[in-house]
Amino acid sequence: MRNIHFVLCLAYFAMTISGCANFTAVDKPLASLAPDDASRIGRQMAGNRSGKLLVLVAFSGGGTRAASFAYGALKALAATKITTKKGERSLVHEIDVISSVSGGSFTSAYYGLRGDQIFNDFEDRFLKKNVEGALIARVFNPINWIQLLSSSYGKSDLAAEYYDKIIFDKATFSDLNRPDAPLVIINSTDLTTGVRFAFTRGMFDIICADLDQYPLSRAVAASSAVPVVFSPITIKSYAGSCGSKPPPWLEAAKKDPESTFRKLEAGSLEEYFDKNKRPWMHLVDGGISDNLGLRTYYNTVSLMGGPQNAFEAFDHPDLEQILIISVNAHARPKADWALGRNMPSLANVIGSISSTQIDRYSADTLDIVHYAYKKWTEQVSTPEHPLTLNFVEVNFESVKDDAEREFLNNIGTSFDLKDEEVDHLISAAGKVLQESPEFQAFLNRNRGGESGTGSNQDK
Repeated sequence: MRNIHFVLCLAYFAMTISGCANFTAVDKPLASLAPDDASRIGRQMAGNRSGKLLVLVAFSGGGTRAASFAYGALKALAATKITTKKGERSLVHEIDVISSVSGGSFTSAYYGLRGDQIFNDFEDRFLKKNVEGALIARVFNPINWIQLLSSSYGKSDLAAEYYDKIIFDKATFSDLNRPDAPLVIINSTDLTTGVRFAFTRGMFDIICADLDQYPLSRAVAASSAVPVVFSPITIKSYAGSCGSKPPPWLEAAKKDPESTFRKLEAGSLEEYFDKNKRPWMHLVDGGISDNLGLRTYYNTVSLMGGPQNAFEAFDHPDLEQILIISVNAHARPKADWALGRNMPSLANVIGSISSTQIDRYSADTLDIVHYAYKKWTEQVSTPEHPLTLNFVEVNFESVKDDAEREFLNNIGTSFDLKDEEVDHLISAAGKVLQESPEFQAFLNRNRGGESGTGSNQDK
């Protein structure tokens, strides 16, 4: 009885203060724009890597399933050696950018933060941990009810605190600015507009918020905040306080006579420059706007006016090769309910609709990005300075063994997988990558004594 009385008192206390409490005041304003912001991004992409090789990696959504599949691809890249002017190097150290959504963002963020340490402890710290059970326990813990009953605190905020505890150790985006780290782009979706919201310096400069001080755990929580299951992560806009102005391309795009992609993107971004129109961003799962994490690579080049401008801004002006690796953990589980006359459950209907939409949109994204980079490569390539492209897809459909493919397709998207499932996902990703004809074609040009990057690297 005493325990029940305590809980009731706690709940009453929570309701009385929830209207004024602010448990998530973590956003920091940016005092002023750094004059070298653009060059900082280029330097991060260049790092200590080859300037003639651009490696772009994308990790899809899908809970721990996606995180494990992405990790398996990273392990395979770490075990793959190529030859540069510095000698033999692990291909994982040549990754320039990782763009990720949802479950894949746990892997990208942890690799950006810890580098090769991920291969020592990520399985124990996250992949093989019952994260889902721990989150549920925290939701039902009365100690957390005061916060959860506040209008400014939700389950995603609680999740971010837990992610900090188990893997991110209160790291911020400034901790990703290591010389040997790739540029990590964590993607979410703005619930108000449905457009992709990337945790990048450029996006945070628009709203005059300080990305360096922003907690990495909150970005990952936003990227994986499945609507209804998790609450949105909110970010306050300080737009107009740091001198940020719309870039020249935005004003030019607004004058396009037709509804071009650039014009539509300009319209979406313009409101972010006015904090009176967009005082708050409410961010949810990045998989809603792009479940592959590939759109950022298309958008960036398109908005910068073409490949030549983009490659120079990326600090890759003498580019000879582009390698794009799409790691897609989307599954097609058996729909046993479709074999009978009885109506499917509401959960089956919602799951099927969302899965079908994501699958169709992802297929379109793959085609768009692949075609665009093929076209851009041809535009930039000359007989004197040829540029090659290899576009590698790592997915369940490429698993050759029927039984293994069926096993993978029936793994759920929860944050609590069996160790056996995690092991299968890691192994399958590495095998599919190594067996990819596109990946092998890339490797054939990049091993000691052969033509291409293997004998002509500048770094």
